[in-house]
Amino acid sequence: MLGLYLRTARYYKPSQIAGRLRMGMDRLLTRSAPWLTRLRYAVPAGISRDESATFFSAGELDFGRDLTPLRENAERLGQGTFRLLNKEFSLGSPVIWDPAGTTRLWRYNLHYFDYALDLAVLAKWEKDDRAAELLGNLFHEWIDANPVGEGVGWHAYPISRRIVNWVQSVSLASPKAVFQDSESETAWLASLYQQTRFLEDHLEFDLLGNHLLANAKALVFAGIYFGGKAGTRWFETGQRLLWRGLQDQILEDGGHHERSPMYHAGMLQDYLEVILVEQLNHWEVPAWVRDRLICMADFLSGITHPDGEIPLFADSAFGVVHKTGDILAAAERILSVPGRWAGADPGAYCALFAPQILRGETTAPSLPPSRNAWPDAGYVALSGAGPGDKLIVDAKPMGPDHLPAHGHCSLFSYELSIAGKRLIVDSGVEEYEPGPWRDFWRSTRAHNTVLVDGAEQSEIWAAFRVGRRTRLLECARLQQNSSSLFVGVHSGFVGQRKATLHRRFIAALAGGLWLVLDDVIGEGRHAIESLVHLAPNADCRIGEAYTDVFLESVKMRVYPYRHRSNPASAMSCIRGQENPIQGWYAPEFGKRMPNSVLSFSSDTPLPARLGYLFAPADREISSWNIEVNDLGRPIHVDVSVFSPQGDVFEKFDERKATSVQSLCRFPKAVS
Repeated sequence: MLGLYLRTARYYKPSQIAGRLRMGMDRLLTRSAPWLTRLRYAVPAGISRDESATFFSAGELDFGRDLTPLRENAERLGQGTFRLLNKEFSLGSPVIWDPAGTTRLWRYNLHYFDYALDLAVLAKWEKDDRAAELLGNLFHEWIDANPVGEGVGWHAYPISRRIVNWVQSVSLASPKAVFQDSESETAWLASLYQQTRFLEDHLEFDLLGNHLLANAKALVFAGIYFGGKAGTRWFETGQRLLWRGLQDQILEDGGHHERSPMYHAGMLQDYLEVILVEQLNHWEVPAWVRDRLICMADFLSGITHPDGEIPLFADSAFGVVHKTGDILAAAERILSVPGRWAGADPGAYCALFAPQILRGETTAPSLPPSRNAWPDAGYVALSGAGPGDKLIVDAKPMGPDHLPAHGHCSLFSYELSIAGKRLIVDSGVEEYEPGPWRDFWRSTRAHNTVLVDGAEQSEIWAAFRVGRRTRLLECARLQQNSSSLFVGVHSGFVGQRKATLHRRFIAALAGGLWLVLDDVIGEGRHAIESLVHLAPNADCRIGEAYTDVFLESVKMRVYPYRHRSNPASAMSCIRGQENPIQGWYAPEFGKRMPNSVLSFSSDTPLPARLGYLFAPADREISSWNIEVNDLGRPIHVDVSVFSPQGDVFEKFDERKATSVQSLCRFPKAVS
């Protein structure tokens, strides 16, 4: 166990280790001497809010959408019932803020107070006095039940989310509507001040990443809300951390360095709200900040599927952040780039935070650069022959070395949409609690990639820890006429006495063909398995020479790789298996469902090759093959597909390709 700790800790920055030690000592002090914590964070007399601070474009709001879900949520909340992360618990009145039988992530969400905005919207647009009164009651029940420093509600991340939600909801509904008297408002202001002071002393330098940026956003909001000497200090600290985060955490291609599409979208939302609030309160935003946020939005737009949703790589889930189109619509307005993103689609988020219509724009829309590879973030997109055909490859392992918490063993995995429908999916994530399910969602077998002897790509453990990691050796995308090719090699799997390299080719070809081929390079005999996770409503029927896959109107046929020098792989289908866990899909937190997983497996000496070809069901495939060089430079790959409906030949030659994008430097030739 000591070796595992050392293999994990060696990647952390000294500041993270120091921050973790300080946090542990601080929590010990709080438990042993709570009176000292109360004394330390006593609120000075006479605090007040800045009456001129504003957080919404109040004169131009137009919340034209169905508020039925918000009313239903308000009804539940009035009965002491909270529905969060697809799990519902009755917590009574007054609310039990540390309920038994719930996960830490669920309790975190309880303390975020995201539901406060639902109540504030009802109070604002429908003049719902009951919603406003309920909001005020929930504030004071939380204050009464959560002494300073005690419980998960005083962890830095929930504090950060709660500060912003408290400020936004009271600003939207108005203090007069929420608080019954001046004493209630004073008690709320004192708690908000106290929480901000506590956060100021507990910034998450032990974690860094998106957590530290959430801390910084909260300081900016509280700083503007209170003003004065303390508010100025909070604002300056928060803004400094936010601007530094844009420089340190946002990569040159616009992606966030933790490599999670969901967290990337959430941070873009956070930054947009900060920019909006600073503009409303007459703070100057540097031009370079705006440019970086445009780059972030370009990245989000580029990796989004035709269905308008993010890919589910790296602890991503639907329903946590707003839809991509809604975020992009808000970005167009807040960043003053009308018409930049074709997928922009105003919704609830845009209505609340960016309702104003841009006026006086006489120039043509500023369009994003055309790109299909993001080498720093490590994502690659391949476009198919038809509209709505798109494949997205996860082309880098984990996140930054010091912060792999949301990384999965998903290197060279992919998601595939056909005719706008997501046919091949990432398994997603259901929960963060340590245990067999959390291990599964992060495991190699939960992704559309290759297993060798059942070993993991990286040494995952606990809920967020990673020891030894596989390394990306080479990776590139080639465009040849209307076809495109992804190629990559990684260094193998943990726990092997001799390294086994994995080399993968993914090609988008004419005629709606998609090819995936894997070379496993090493010595000895090994069990190799290539996995394909299908959408939960997709059916598959295994035949002797191919497998039929159906998803509503989409009908595809999967042909395994066969060659005289290579033993044929066995085809099987797994669905909803629990020992070991396989064949499960979690598109949202707290929600899992069985899905079919195609398996192509072989027990064979190395080197070995296996793979498969997706073709439209009405196109018969006689045979297919791929020939490659040793993958030094230049890259040369020949693909041949034989069909009675017309053969397809494509030569991917780096020297003649219309486009070549390398995601990392190629080493010596792999053999």
